[in-house]
Amino acid sequence: MDVTVLMENSTPSSRLAARHGLSLWLELADGGRVLFDMGPDEAFLANARVLGVDATSADLAVLSHGHYDHGGGLPAFLAACAATGRNVPVYVREHAFEKHVSGTVAHHHDIGLDLALASDPRVHVVREKRDLGGGVMLFSTARRAHPTARSNARLLMRGADGGLVPDAFAHEQSLLVDDDGRRILVSGCSHGGILNLMDAAEELLGSPLDAVVAGFHLMDPSGGTVEDAEATRALARELAARPARYFTFHCTGTDAFALLRDGLGERVRYLHVGSCATI
Repeated sequence: MDVTVLMENSTPSSRLAARHGLSLWLELADGGRVLFDMGPDEAFLANARVLGVDATSADLAVLSHGHYDHGGGLPAFLAACAATGRNVPVYVREHAFEKHVSGTVAHHHDIGLDLALASDPRVHVVREKRDLGGGVMLFSTARRAHPTARSNARLLMRGADGGLVPDAFAHEQSLLVDDDGRRILVSGCSHGGILNLMDAAEELLGSPLDAVVAGFHLMDPSGGTVEDAEATRALARELAARPARYFTFHCTGTDAFALLRDGLGERVRYLHVGSCATI
């Protein structure tokens, strides 16, 4: 599988735009094309054109969860597809279009998706799992055997009683790809904890993962916090004990990445806007 980063927090190129968010272009060995997340706005489409990628040629698109920095570009993508006569299905997890906010109960701001798109016929709701064909599967998990990052504490959702409650991330989903015998996990922010997602993926596969392409949510830019250094080192040790290679970006943060690199060496790589990786 080839991965091209269409949107991420940083880029070494003056020709590409960087935003706080994520968008990945996945090309499978059998020719399948998947758009995974769409950044906070339409800028991922401009980056795609610079990189020679026609995002509207995707066979399918996935939103990893209901936060604007991953799905704010959805209206622009649907408009671009309509302009070219393409009807690309977009898969979202149930609860993705519910109210999502970041901050505290006293001071918070909306980080959700455009609610008007929830009823768009091109948007398809996934519950726990869906086989999309071609060795591609969407799945979610509620398991929390391993701790999740403390930065999750600033992400809240509106409860049924009209108040604010901690987000359990029932709107998060991940992609599991069996690409010519290589088993790859793709996740946006891994709010449920990357180790929990890996456990669930390996249970579905019945074998270890070969690669993980994911943000680990080890920093919170709006709160100005990063994960405790020892917790990050402990995560690096857990990841090193597994055979996978790791490709990360966005919410991992460069400070945490430096610690992961200390523990994982060449087995972990940070991807910026415009980065390409063959897995």
